[in-house]
Amino acid sequence: MRRLAPPVAGLLMVETPLRHDVPVMLLPSPSPGASRRMPITLLRRPAGLPQLLASAAKGDTRERVLARALARRLAAEPNNTRLARLLRDRRLLTPLVPSQALDNPLRPVGGALEMAVSDGHGGVFVGGWLRDPFGLVAGGLALRDPLTGISQTIPPTALERMARPDLTDRFVNAVHGGGGSRPGFLAHVPNVERATGGPVPQWGLDLRLVSGEALSLTAPPGLLPPVAARDLVLRSVHPSALRPELLDRCIMPAVERLQRAALAALGPAEVVHIGSPIAVPRVAVVIPLYKNLRFLRFQIAAFARDPALRQDAHVVFVLDSPEQRAELEHQLRGLNEIYDLPVTMVVMAANAGYASACNAGVAAASPAADTVLLLNSDIIPTIPGWLRAMLRPLDADKATLAVGPKLLFEDGSVQHAGLFFAREGAQGDWLNGHYGKGLPRRHPFVMRGCEVPGVTGAALLVRRDAFEAVGGVCTDYVVGDYEDSDLCLRLRELGGTIRYVPSAELYHFERQSIVGHGGYARTLACAHNRRLHHCRWNGAITALMAGFPAADGASRAKR
Repeated sequence: MRRLAPPVAGLLMVETPLRHDVPVMLLPSPSPGASRRMPITLLRRPAGLPQLLASAAKGDTRERVLARALARRLAAEPNNTRLARLLRDRRLLTPLVPSQALDNPLRPVGGALEMAVSDGHGGVFVGGWLRDPFGLVAGGLALRDPLTGISQTIPPTALERMARPDLTDRFVNAVHGGGGSRPGFLAHVPNVERATGGPVPQWGLDLRLVSGEALSLTAPPGLLPPVAARDLVLRSVHPSALRPELLDRCIMPAVERLQRAALAALGPAEVVHIGSPIAVPRVAVVIPLYKNLRFLRFQIAAFARDPALRQDAHVVFVLDSPEQRAELEHQLRGLNEIYDLPVTMVVMAANAGYASACNAGVAAASPAADTVLLLNSDIIPTIPGWLRAMLRPLDADKATLAVGPKLLFEDGSVQHAGLFFAREGAQGDWLNGHYGKGLPRRHPFVMRGCEVPGVTGAALLVRRDAFEAVGGVCTDYVVGDYEDSDLCLRLRELGGTIRYVPSAELYHFERQSIVGHGGYARTLACAHNRRLHHCRWNGAITALMAGFPAADGASRAKR
């Protein structure tokens, strides 16, 4: 016998471990002076899904009331997993409806909720447009769960308005006027799911009029896989309409949560050894692969000619497009038969981006390797000896934590002779630049080794203990971009230096993989990564670049 909590919103939940054929008796607590009451006997229903689910498709008003009460009860008991699962199932079994917009140019008000996407951590990212030439919607906007009817007002300060050139032609001849200069809107509402008791598959938006009436819009389905939701958020605004405020207040908070959700769902990587790796390698060479495998045979052929790669290296290829697993293994086994160069193949459970692939490769590499070389799949060595040339500065000075080589374009001109930072405009964000870019490969400026602010992740040799001390490559960046400079800045926080090694020359067929990534090439991923990098490192970069030139010059500080 136990005392039950009072009903919440008229909903009394009775949980018991008894068998389904044993009755439950409710004994009302008598109040002083009250007459004796008969107990209430409840016959347990046979085990199975509750009636709440069986009527999900009927739209019965009583069931909606019950679902609303269930959501409120769950809001009061957020750790009640049974209630959470019941409400989740009820929502997912409710049929979705077509999205609904008000886009008739003859009406004096219109709008659309084009997306309302769960961020995986209790928030919702919304985007759409509103045309209101007479100010009828001065009452505000409210997100509404169609199942329970629970709504939450979007604070006016959370809305970011933006231009929508695509709407200009649609409403240019509208009777009551066009859509205005900034009809589009975006907002990230961080905690809306607390009130509704969990993720909502399809949101509605109420336009509250000054009169007290409301007009309703319906969004497309919003419970998407984290990667799909992240890419949708990154496509929510045209680059021409992008402002720092949109990134800082709307896009970046949602993307940060979705990026974490995507990585949390990532399963373990598969590790396959091809050939017999050397027992005690000096260097773990980690090469992420995504889609583009056409440089593979040239890269391995160049490795096989280099004694350092045969004697000192454990070569690890990390496949970040797991659908190519069979193709890659076939190629690697065939190339091993030709060159007798042992390699390890790591297959990611799903595409997770450059940083996760690098970290997985290092984790799978031989623990005997005390240095790690992060190498792009589109890097081809020119002549043997480049790896040992990169190792020399690490052997000569323990304060040197990382080094980078000279990288060349296909025509032999310099692509990279060290990385520096420069502002976009007088007070803009910091951007990554490359010393010597475009100069002849033998130009005196790029023939001198020196300390540099950083080096590109296309070919970055780092002490393994320092790499692990800073937590590896940061996975906050989407797909790829700025993780290399982020790593260099974290290595500098350890008190170490970074050097450029001109005697190591490699060809770099730049960005051959990332340009084909749909989550990068057709989204704002680069803008997001650049802004994240700037906000995180603005102060450190400002102090660092005081000792280095921002671009090529007659001399460099800190030889």
